[in-house]
Amino acid sequence: MTTENIASVLPNRDSIVTLREITKENWRDTDNPRQQLKSLCESHYTEDAWPRAIYADDTLVGFLMLSIWPIEDWYGVWRFMIDQKYQAQGYGRKAIQLAIAYIKEHHPEAKQIRLMTIGPKGRKGVAAKDSPYKFYASLGWKEISEYDEDGEVEMGLDLE
Repeated sequence: MTTENIASVLPNRDSIVTLREITKENWRDTDNPRQQLKSLCESHYTEDAWPRAIYADDTLVGFLMLSIWPIEDWYGVWRFMIDQKYQAQGYGRKAIQLAIAYIKEHHPEAKQIRLMTIGPKGRKGVAAKDSPYKFYASLGWKEISEYDEDGEVEMGLDLE
């Protein structure tokens, strides 16, 4: 395969982002499957987990797991990761938008989506520039709790 051919199969900003069920065929597609093992184990034994692999075209670029429990007015982003080499290319934004669309379509009773994140100032071991806070805020998420002892804050996105 030539360099030109390789470049044509790598994901780019115009790639189609999809959320795919995690199967025995694709669970190892990530560079580091150990990162996802805890989430996959939790999802196997937790009825309310909705785990999905995030693909840009046919390249696995991340992982998303929602908490979806019966008859609640809010659901949660339990885990959300975009591989570092694919960050800042729009895949995370598209994946969150797909998750929101899924909840709106399949759980119209939902009024809000919530998540915990590191605050904009960072915390011990995480620099402010590495906090995903600004990413979520740019999508319309707002703080809905006080900061906890770990420097994290709950954010919510109203769906109505």
